[in-house]
Amino acid sequence: MGRFTGEILFAKVYLQVVISFAISIFFVQDVLSQSQEQKLDVSGTLRPVYSWVETRTREGDFSTEQTINARFHLTLGYQLTDQISFRSRLASRYSSSTNSMKFVIRDHTPGSGSYEAGVTTFDIFEIAWQVQPGTELRFGRFQGRFPLAGFIPKGMDRYYSANLSIGHTDGIWLRQNINSWLRGDFILSHNGKNGSTHAARRPLTFDQPESRVAGFINLAHRNTSGTWVQREISASLYPQSFERDNSLKNLWVITGRGMVRLPYTLANGEIWVGAEAGFMPIAPTPESAGVPVSNSLFESSSSSWQASLYFNDVFERHKFGFLYGQTEPEWVVSSSFRPNNTMAEFRYRFTFSSELNFEFRYRLRTDLYKRDSSAFTQRDNDVYARITWRF
Repeated sequence: MGRFTGEILFAKVYLQVVISFAISIFFVQDVLSQSQEQKLDVSGTLRPVYSWVETRTREGDFSTEQTINARFHLTLGYQLTDQISFRSRLASRYSSSTNSMKFVIRDHTPGSGSYEAGVTTFDIFEIAWQVQPGTELRFGRFQGRFPLAGFIPKGMDRYYSANLSIGHTDGIWLRQNINSWLRGDFILSHNGKNGSTHAARRPLTFDQPESRVAGFINLAHRNTSGTWVQREISASLYPQSFERDNSLKNLWVITGRGMVRLPYTLANGEIWVGAEAGFMPIAPTPESAGVPVSNSLFESSSSSWQASLYFNDVFERHKFGFLYGQTEPEWVVSSSFRPNNTMAEFRYRFTFSSELNFEFRYRLRTDLYKRDSSAFTQRDNDVYARITWRF
């Protein structure tokens, strides 16, 4: 039976995806047949992924794991008026590592910023109101994501739903063109008693009344067609969300990110280089974050950073990207990076069409500092091959 393990895993995941896809399409066709005149937009994404991971544990043991995974999105949009629209998105995550499937509606996500495999939920359920040109309000459950630009998008604060992940923000989102060169994003998000609606790892808690609403602001340069692909600065506030020195503290997260086009071209492509840095003036202790280490860059603060380099379409339809990043042990708000983490990644993308692309990734992750009483730093080598199909 061992020689057929891979085929069996693939068949199981494939059948799960096909069944969900078929049910969704029948539902959509039924809706369309009943309402021919409605302004209904239907789209979706199917993303199957093969993953292989080799881990060296902190005790020095080695293990390997290979899985077949997939994520399915079905999006329904409806134009209520010229200024008001509704959109919902059903998100399902499948894996050969689990046989359980369940539909859930939660007021929070796990601390990592993603629902687990085997879950189907709505990760978008929003009303968008175009108040006036340059001013938009969103209410409900939405994707308020602010990563470093490029086709390896990762973020130090508000970024989720990458690769196979399922995440969201619940709240109110105002996007405002402040002037001809500056745009502002202002988000008030709701935190459930058992967790946040985006990445918020231990020891952050939201059981106090003051911690139930978090704030986020992002200022971005609007002109992205010149030298600057991206120029942004963000600030997050998680009120009364962690304990330090026997009292509850506010967690402030300040991040800045930028990406430039280098004045060199290869064939018809562009070369991009960029970086993001983050800082927490007051952070949890490494021990309370579950990372007992004796050394850290700051005593009571925390920092993170990442840098990336892209060769976009240097050969027609081919992209190459490199990324490296680090997070201190107390960095507990990123879904892209673990606390006390280093990450080096190479990624290649081939675009068949606007609906279909293929990606290959090699990634190496290690502990930044060796944990107390551990013999080694943990090291994870992983490879994936994935296809993304949009319809």
